[in-house]
Amino acid sequence: MRRARPLQAFMLGVLLLFTPVFALWYWLAGFHLAPVVAVTGTLVDLLCPDALMWLRLDGHTLVLASNFGHDAAGQVVSPPTGDDLLGFHLNPLIYCYSLPLLAALTLAVPGPDRGLNLLWGVLLLFPVEVFSMVFSVLKTLTFDVGAAFQLQQGITPLGADLIALGYQAGVLILPMIAPLVIWIALHRRFIITLAPRLEQVLST
Repeated sequence: MRRARPLQAFMLGVLLLFTPVFALWYWLAGFHLAPVVAVTGTLVDLLCPDALMWLRLDGHTLVLASNFGHDAAGQVVSPPTGDDLLGFHLNPLIYCYSLPLLAALTLAVPGPDRGLNLLWGVLLLFPVEVFSMVFSVLKTLTFDVGAAFQLQQGITPLGADLIALGYQAGVLILPMIAPLVIWIALHRRFIITLAPRLEQVLST
């Protein structure tokens, strides 16, 4: 019965912390997403030159202005011949919710190292968020701009499939798995106190 108490206290702490941490994450989205957007814009420019006009945050919304537009015949061309630019509004919060989940898990662990572990967790989570955002932008350009973008960048059907696969991994899989993997890696000793039998597994 004694062994269950630390686990119950930890689970209760996660439940109590998640709502305020989630609210703080939502309100401060413009701050914690800014570096992700900056790195994503640079990477997409390197991977797909001349495809983006700019990538910016508008509150919680990621605004993508492509270097494509419609000509007089209604065909998608690049560079655009007028003011009819193809732009898109994306929601980065759907794949960046790993941060409040990781924060709640980390802050619920007792001990003086919570702040340091949270900092390490944020740093380790950053490339995951960049990966998800990069493939979200690439998926939008590949399938929403369409054939003009694929022709400009020389994207084959296999390349389009790989972009779709990267998008699915970055939006559906990594946001759920990454915070748990990072948390486990940073809290091996605490996990052993919750389940002593895991000591042999984690030590291998």
